[in-house]
Amino acid sequence: MDGKIDLLKTLSDQSDAIIKHSDATHPEKTWMYRVTQGFWNEVYEARETGRPIILCSPNVPQEMIYAMGAVPLPVDSLPTRLASSERAFRYIDISEQYVPNTVCSINKVNFGTVFSGDLGFVPAAMVYCSLPCDSSRSTYPAMADFLARNYGVPTFVIDTPYRKDDKGYKYIAGNLKRAYYFLLDVLHKEHDPEALAHFLRNSNRTEELMCLIGDMRKAVPCPQGGRLLVLNGMVTCCMGSQYMLDYVEKQYVETKKLYDAGKSVLKSGVERYRVLWMQNMMWNYGSILDWMEREFDACSVLNGFPFLGREQIEDVYDDEQIWMGLAKRSMGSPMVHSVCGPGEAYTEGIEHIMQDFTIDVGIFGGHVGCKHAWAAGRMVTDIVEKKYGKPVLTYDLDSGDIRYKSQQEVKDTIYDFFDTLAARGYEPGLERMKASK
Repeated sequence: MDGKIDLLKTLSDQSDAIIKHSDATHPEKTWMYRVTQGFWNEVYEARETGRPIILCSPNVPQEMIYAMGAVPLPVDSLPTRLASSERAFRYIDISEQYVPNTVCSINKVNFGTVFSGDLGFVPAAMVYCSLPCDSSRSTYPAMADFLARNYGVPTFVIDTPYRKDDKGYKYIAGNLKRAYYFLLDVLHKEHDPEALAHFLRNSNRTEELMCLIGDMRKAVPCPQGGRLLVLNGMVTCCMGSQYMLDYVEKQYVETKKLYDAGKSVLKSGVERYRVLWMQNMMWNYGSILDWMEREFDACSVLNGFPFLGREQIEDVYDDEQIWMGLAKRSMGSPMVHSVCGPGEAYTEGIEHIMQDFTIDVGIFGGHVGCKHAWAAGRMVTDIVEKKYGKPVLTYDLDSGDIRYKSQQEVKDTIYDFFDTLAARGYEPGLERMKASK
């Protein structure tokens, strides 16, 4: 296609530039961006050195890919990284030549990057799960078909059950194991128990620390900012990698400092509002979370599709524990655990957050592509408003295409909401402070 760009080099270079800028302006925050730098540098370097790259969905356990000496590239990492950029327009526009414009922009960017040739490599294989939504279930097979017909790329589909119980977990565990041996065959590798155990130990520790960090977010005031909720989405991109573990270890240390001191992450030290984002995070407008902290002393405590904690794999050499553990993690991934299956999972997740995290307001910034989540939007809003008596702001945006609604439009909507709450005297954080004195 005309006007090709080297997308992987661009993203790798941008990640390096972010580190350089942070070092010069806010060196105390540079650690936050090391995980994205590690990921994009590794994918780009793999392409340049001929290391196999496996295209996958974010619910495919990355540990098994790393264990073979290959590099996973979960395709959803591309649209979330490009979400705030006009560069996403190119891939959305390319994809709309083949799919309806009603398809989620996240999947359209996936589709467009593969069709454009801008990735600059032929993947060794593509492995994807048949979840979490109709949009991905239609675009993943189309990408796989394109790669197979044009480049002979082999594909494995991990069929994913609707049910989240022992029978469902056993079913997906068998599929994951078959996918693992499929990749071994494609890459001409032998099963290496030590290599797989190494990356499982890394992910066990990452899982453990993420749970501890999540528990600390329950504290009043919250010792961690909303921006990290966005960055923690990398948990679905490079689980098991050393740089993911390094990032989470540093995050734990920094969060615990404030937690132990009983201090807020907010510069003002005053936590007026504790916010629950009831749907996806805003991949394209993450800076709004920082703005809310400055403008309204509003801390984004958690989101509705969060990392909730997943089981440890106690024996990283035991075949049954490995595949059942990875199956449960796949089905317990952010977003998948809430909106891939019965609606009760979503409502129960919101209930859990409302009970444990001292939420003052809910915001349903609904991504227009998540039609299945919108269908459940009324249910979760009723829980927050009617059962817990907390105000909810609902608005729509496109988290993958900034042409749909500008950042200023979203900020104006949020500003009016908090301005109205203040005018009505609803500032629960101040009431908590008075009560504690």
